[in-house]
Amino acid sequence: MIVKSSKRISVLDETLLLLRESTLVLFGEKRNLAISLLFPLAAMGITVWVGGEDMFVTMESTKSACFILTCAAIWCGLFNSIQVIVKERLNIRRDYINGAVRLGCYMVSRGAVQMVLCLAQSAMLVLSIPLIGWAYDNPLPEEGVLLASPMLEYYLTIFLTMYASDTLGLMLSSVVRSEQMASQLSPYILIAQLLFSGVLFEMKGAASSVSALMISRWSMESLGNTSDINAIPSKIAEKVPQYTAPVSEAFEHTAEHLGSTWFILLLFCVVQLIAGDLLLHRITKDGR
Repeated sequence: MIVKSSKRISVLDETLLLLRESTLVLFGEKRNLAISLLFPLAAMGITVWVGGEDMFVTMESTKSACFILTCAAIWCGLFNSIQVIVKERLNIRRDYINGAVRLGCYMVSRGAVQMVLCLAQSAMLVLSIPLIGWAYDNPLPEEGVLLASPMLEYYLTIFLTMYASDTLGLMLSSVVRSEQMASQLSPYILIAQLLFSGVLFEMKGAASSVSALMISRWSMESLGNTSDINAIPSKIAEKVPQYTAPVSEAFEHTAEHLGSTWFILLLFCVVQLIAGDLLLHRITKDGR
């Protein structure tokens, strides 16, 4: 943490100073940065290998491939940020008490650097889709629902999913008091996202309400919308030609639906950044 002089600088100058510091920290931790950039490449390979053969050919396989992309984006975002703030907690507390840092500026700087990282990681992960088309000669979507390019829609969905997970990690990192606790939380968060995504189990009653609070649900709806899952034949139809899969409202292929799911994912990002800032202001109550 950079401790500033007794004369308070402007909010903009402080944010830029902290932004520079955040960038130096990111590139200074070369091992973590390498893992962060290699993970989406590994996830891309897994998506193509495990879920790609029948993606866009059968409804079930398309849904499974979208689920893999959602899981990869969520885990990638959490890994990026879950320890970012807690590692600096002692320094942040000292500087905040001494009036050397504005916590809002600090949170904005960390959030901005994480956004750039997610933009790069998402660009790698979205390559899964054209690779599937190339490797298996599968029919990729020709037009987007809301945008001209379906690949751009996939990219925006993966980015919003990843950054929403990243800001969730920042929020949690601002409230936990040890790196060990942050690491222990990560798998439980991922499990909850998977269970309540609406893919593994049908969400009814209270479970449906919990599902609405999950990034995974809205990510799946966005990816399923662009993929037009409802229009893809079910695998069952290969053996039972007269079978027609039920239409899912979650994958409604309309611009309004895609726009609303993107807005919800964006809302996750904003709300979690604000919540992280508010929770970080409780740092003065640390008993150490």
